[in-house]
Amino acid sequence: MSVNIDYCLSPFEGYGGDFSWICLKDFDFTSLCSLRSTIDTINIIFVCVYYTSLAISLTRTTSANKSHIKSWIFSLVSICCAFISIAFFATGFWNLLDKSGNSKELSWLACIIRGIIWISLTVSLLVQQVKWIQILNSVWWASSCVLVSALNIDILFEAHAIQTFDIIIWLVHGLLLFCSYKNLDYFGTHSVPECLYSEPLLAKKCETKQTGLRNATLLRKLVFSWVNSLLSLGYSKPLSLEDIPSLVSEDEASTAHQNFVHAWDSLVGKRTKNNTANLVLWSIVTTYLKENMLIALYALIRTISVVVSPLILYAFVNYSNRTEGNLREGLSIVGFLILTKLVESFSQRHWFFNSRRLGMKMRSALMVAVYEKQLKLSSSARTRHSAGEIVNYIAVDAYRMGEFPWWFHITWTCALQLVLSIAVLLGVVGIGALPGLVPLVICGLLNVPFARILQNCQSQFMIAQDERLRTTSEILNSMKIIKLQSWEEKFKNLVESLREKEFVWLSKSQILKASSSFLFWMSPTIISSVVFLGCAISNSAPLNAQTIFTVLATLKSMGDPVKMIPEALSILIQVKVSFDRLNNFLLDEELHNDDSEINIKQCSDNVVEIQDGNFAWDRESVLPTLTDVNLEIKRGQKIAVCGPVGAGKSSLLYAILGEIPKVQGTVSY
Repeated sequence: MSVNIDYCLSPFEGYGGDFSWICLKDFDFTSLCSLRSTIDTINIIFVCVYYTSLAISLTRTTSANKSHIKSWIFSLVSICCAFISIAFFATGFWNLLDKSGNSKELSWLACIIRGIIWISLTVSLLVQQVKWIQILNSVWWASSCVLVSALNIDILFEAHAIQTFDIIIWLVHGLLLFCSYKNLDYFGTHSVPECLYSEPLLAKKCETKQTGLRNATLLRKLVFSWVNSLLSLGYSKPLSLEDIPSLVSEDEASTAHQNFVHAWDSLVGKRTKNNTANLVLWSIVTTYLKENMLIALYALIRTISVVVSPLILYAFVNYSNRTEGNLREGLSIVGFLILTKLVESFSQRHWFFNSRRLGMKMRSALMVAVYEKQLKLSSSARTRHSAGEIVNYIAVDAYRMGEFPWWFHITWTCALQLVLSIAVLLGVVGIGALPGLVPLVICGLLNVPFARILQNCQSQFMIAQDERLRTTSEILNSMKIIKLQSWEEKFKNLVESLREKEFVWLSKSQILKASSSFLFWMSPTIISSVVFLGCAISNSAPLNAQTIFTVLATLKSMGDPVKMIPEALSILIQVKVSFDRLNNFLLDEELHNDDSEINIKQCSDNVVEIQDGNFAWDRESVLPTLTDVNLEIKRGQKIAVCGPVGAGKSSLLYAILGEIPKVQGTVSY
């Protein structure tokens, strides 16, 4: 819809124009007159379709399928549209009554038609009976905004100026585009559960709390507006557990664990004795390969956007230094710069969100796997993994997996961004950038010994932490004896000595991290100074505004990778240690089915029955722990097992429960 009054003369005579419906006869797509007429024709078609749809909806719509939108933004935009329609009507009638001959033939008709279009836009903002009319209005408003924007940009390219009234109407079209988004946003989120129609009023309240991500449209996922309802509720009052929506089924811990177990069983079945691969790592890779590829795509798009920004800045500074510039080229450069920043922002947000979401799935799956493995550990394996160590596997190692996807993609994207930034420097500065690569390479080489020492410190720290936790757990379990014998001071000194040993490795790792961070925080300043010095000596590039701004922007984009790579490698080293620990635990010996096989008898007078049972804690032991056990316990009997310390009372109970390997005999319930 054309909104320029230069074809509606008299009170807007300064706008000047040559509009006539005859433009459609001699149609030329490059002509502004033809473009305006085309926009008006499209809007008239939308007006006719809207009023027809509205009439049909008024005759067929019931209260069940009505959809009303009440928002202050719609009222505000409708008022703006009403004022514009009044302006067009006033101009049209002025031209109709003007007898001076200054107004062009049929210009009053064009203004009247545009007034009708704008008053129809006002009505469409206020009256939307059903959802399909909402969709029609959204398409109308969005297409009108796009067409008018294209027309005004074309006017800017040709005339290098635009009238004030055109700017006002352009802004109103922007508001219409926002209303179009709000319309579709409302349509995508307000769905009524079917149970509200199928369940009686006195039935149990149906579950309506679902996360907005489940039913979110593509646009809402893109801008993360699906979380707005929860944020608004949290702003209005403190959130309670009932306010938190349920997870999507694919994000639940049960689903994540099932997928992990399926991949784990497949890899364990194919495992050979000489295979030393980390099966936990490969199970994670197999299970979440698609999610990681999507995250890698987001990370790659963000990296390319960051690297391209200095080149666009170079082109912009080069354009600003020209005495005569092409407006189209300047606007294109600015548009590309804005588009690059938008792409960078969106891709980075989705990269971070999906990384954290994937990390949550991995963490949940491994926590459940560790817990289930604990229930199936054999007696010999329990001696190698104390309760404190198993808690450490869940609280430290499995929890650390939640950060793994983010840091993994940070590592390779930082390396790629560093390489591409160096290529940009070489392209802009030439050989003058080569001296700046020397401190960069030195920093990279220093990172290798730092990483090896840090890995050793992390491994020793985890060993010391496990030892302290094991000792603390044993002390707490024997606290009565310690208090009875007054051994508190002795065991206190033991725990403190273990803490000091743990603190030694922790302090070494932190000192290494601090040294590495200091080195890489200083490197951008050193590199930029060396690059400018190399340019001054070699005269490879003039030190003008475009070179300096581009080099500084490129070095700024190199700063984050240089600072993040040491920390990322440190985290990945910790993750590798955790992977190894989890792999060793999940591959440890389990109770065999034949060792703990129990016959269940449905109809029997004996509650527990053991015949010719031989049991041994160590399967390789020559002498069993319990031999020739024959036991029958009748229903309702009360049995006491008596004997000295070490006689096998606890072993007998473990044999009944099936937690001690059975060498011979049968156990029946």
